[in-house]
Amino acid sequence: MSKTSHTLNLSPLTPLWEDPNIVPLLRSGRLPSPLELKHLEALLFQVDSCIDEDEKHISQLYSQISQLRERVQILEFNQQILESLSAPIRKTPPELMQQIFELAVDTNEFKDLKSMSSAVRISSVCAQWRSIAHATPRIWSGFLIDLDGPKNSIQPFSANIPPPPPNKNNSKLFVDSIDRHLRLSRDAELHLDVRATRDPSELCSQILELFAPHASRWRSAKFKVGPISGDTQKRLQVALQTTPRLKSLHIYALQGSVDSGISLDFFESCPELKELSAIQYKPHNGIPWLQLTSIHFAVSRIAEIDTVLDLCPKLRSLSLIVPTASTLETSSSEIVPKTLPIRTLTIRSRSVAGGRAQTGVQRICNALTLPRLHSLTILSSIYRKYRAIDEPRHEIGYWPQAAVEGMLVRSACKLESLRLEGVPLDTDEAIRLLRLTPHAGKVSLHECPTTDPEDLSERRIERVGDDIGANHFVTEDLLKDLRVKSELSGAEAIPHLLPRLRRLELKVNESFPLDAYMSMIRTRWPGPDAPRVLPTGVDRLDAVSLVYRTHECDWIDVPDNPDVLLKLKAEGLLVKYSDGCDTHYEYKDKYRPGHSESIDYSESSDEGDED
Repeated sequence: MSKTSHTLNLSPLTPLWEDPNIVPLLRSGRLPSPLELKHLEALLFQVDSCIDEDEKHISQLYSQISQLRERVQILEFNQQILESLSAPIRKTPPELMQQIFELAVDTNEFKDLKSMSSAVRISSVCAQWRSIAHATPRIWSGFLIDLDGPKNSIQPFSANIPPPPPNKNNSKLFVDSIDRHLRLSRDAELHLDVRATRDPSELCSQILELFAPHASRWRSAKFKVGPISGDTQKRLQVALQTTPRLKSLHIYALQGSVDSGISLDFFESCPELKELSAIQYKPHNGIPWLQLTSIHFAVSRIAEIDTVLDLCPKLRSLSLIVPTASTLETSSSEIVPKTLPIRTLTIRSRSVAGGRAQTGVQRICNALTLPRLHSLTILSSIYRKYRAIDEPRHEIGYWPQAAVEGMLVRSACKLESLRLEGVPLDTDEAIRLLRLTPHAGKVSLHECPTTDPEDLSERRIERVGDDIGANHFVTEDLLKDLRVKSELSGAEAIPHLLPRLRRLELKVNESFPLDAYMSMIRTRWPGPDAPRVLPTGVDRLDAVSLVYRTHECDWIDVPDNPDVLLKLKAEGLLVKYSDGCDTHYEYKDKYRPGHSESIDYSESSDEGDED
């Protein structure tokens, strides 16, 4: 390090406004005398010299700091090299490293050119890891290709402006990267998840054609795609004829469509198929019904539900899209009562209209007894209809409370997860359902935005997007019942509601009692040091989600970013909050540094859009 040529003088200076010779001159308001002026000029010359000298010192110090920073960077890099040479992981056999890599890499995400797949990240650490990664086919065999993501830079998209043709150079790099992963996966089983519902379809077709020659290696395949070329459809159909390892197949069409355009006459080549999702039920004789354990499909007639349940005695997961078409509503047939070993049941009502919106839900719940049921999801929507631009009204939705309660009571199941979305409940009905699910650790309740038609027409254009008439069952009474009481006294004391609750998700309308909500949360989350099971015998919360269900940002009247929720996040509770326009923070965003607890509650709340 070079030494400075000047002596660094850091002796304290006296400001001139404190100098007894200068202060009188400042206050006099007169010009200095010639003698005084000569003295002042000498002082000014001295100050200028000091400034120049100090500036040189500062420049030299900056240079020395820069050199020191460069030295520290090199030393830190040297330290990493030396530590890596003596790190215990170098003793790990390559075979064990391969197993670690396989556990670390579940899938490789392809969303834009800036993202790097997990396998590539691992192979970029060092030459040894790259060699081991290239010799581990399984870490290259999982694909999540999402061309619909909001940050996708390959196919820009706007809700109002059609996307331009994709950049050919970007598309080629994207496809080449996928092709490289396919080559490195060698003979490993492939797990595919392709989401590309937006035009143009050229890039999607290129990707699907990359996978088609490897159909014999497909283990799971999920295709949620928009229009694709006829040639690509034919190649996919030919590929599906040679899928001996295929265990899970999900083919979805665009929203509102009932036909993916891909033929399903290929099941003789799928001896291991267990999970099947198809848009529309069709009586394909070749489907291996007896071996299916999970099925998802849409029905138009009650008889189709009966048929599938009879054909699939090993079902563990059942997902139905139940339309409200007249063929279903007016049909006199009922589902034959059955007791089944189903663990997961999802019912989605589609195209809701009028007071018979939940007819399909009612018939299914009246017929089924499910003693092993662990997860129940019922999804619906009551949409706002318009007579004219300034004349909104609400459709009335019918909720078959007795049928749902009856199924839970008959089944006597230990339900662990309950999700009710878009169904017109009231508070008492919600509490009664929650009383029937004392083992539930995850509960998701979404208020229906439009259920009450009364008096709505009195408010017009300026408030079309408001909260009038919306369903409100997440009220103070419900939150009061969810509060944990310090003591339960008396022989007739009502037990705690949802004592095993660990994750609570609410999607509410604007009129929501935030203070009552926070008071309830505090009884279930006393703080980061609270035990896993509270002294009252109730489980401590792990995660909460609060989302306001609003339509236009200009109309909402909700907290922008509640400090009370931010405080909970700082304490270690996993929190998701959205004011209806922006999501301020997500579960995976660890607010507190060093918070090591890892609970992945990031699954989408909009699942099931594939119908």
